[in-house]
Amino acid sequence: MERGMAATEGGGGVPAYRGAAREVAARILAGDIGPGGRVPSERELAVEYGISRMTARSAIRLLEKRGLVERRGRSGTFVSAPKIEIDLSSVAGFSSRLLRQGISPGAEVVEARTVPASEIDARGAESLGVSADEAVHVLVRTRTGNGEPLALEESHFPARLCPDLLERDLTGSVYDVLRESYGLDPAHLRQEVEVTQLDTDAAEKLGVRADVPILRVVRVAWDAERRPIEFARDLYRGDRLIFVSDTEQTSEEG
Repeated sequence: MERGMAATEGGGGVPAYRGAAREVAARILAGDIGPGGRVPSERELAVEYGISRMTARSAIRLLEKRGLVERRGRSGTFVSAPKIEIDLSSVAGFSSRLLRQGISPGAEVVEARTVPASEIDARGAESLGVSADEAVHVLVRTRTGNGEPLALEESHFPARLCPDLLERDLTGSVYDVLRESYGLDPAHLRQEVEVTQLDTDAAEKLGVRADVPILRVVRVAWDAERRPIEFARDLYRGDRLIFVSDTEQTSEEG
């Protein structure tokens, strides 16, 4: 079907806005319009496909809902960058996961303090196996990829295992610091993923609107001796990240 003939208002079959959206999506997926490339405006789509601007607007909204495009105010609509994969099937930190995809990781420390375990929530204290009067390091960081804010991490570490952790350089991989400075090598992770909403403060730290889709990950990390070394609650941008798990069936499970 030739471009401009897929969506004619008043005809039968596929609704006009879906037909236009389908053809634009095909151009994006074929690489005709690459990541960051400008998508035709409502006016341009209306002329190209012989539809009204309202119908063209619906087509763009559909593409936006599918995550293929993003609006940038008065600048127009552009093809979204491919989502970054976060592999849940491997024991790795955020930095390692980005580096594997050729993305430069970064971190900005928002908060770093040491408090009695009685000042953190009960689940965190229980997960770390600390008593109420034991010291816990609390570290809040904005994590970036190629300079773009992607996640807001809030991690807790038992201070007895890494006493001067907060005096270290924490703008890179904390797991590397734990491994190299304290011999704490994360060997097992348990992660819970759920959809949540951003509050105004978190949205400001991530530099996004409060209506951006967000995934919350609650994580506990243990070392090879099964000592809990981290409890974390992280917020990940669902518009930029996708969680994947690559598993294989074993003979015992057959």
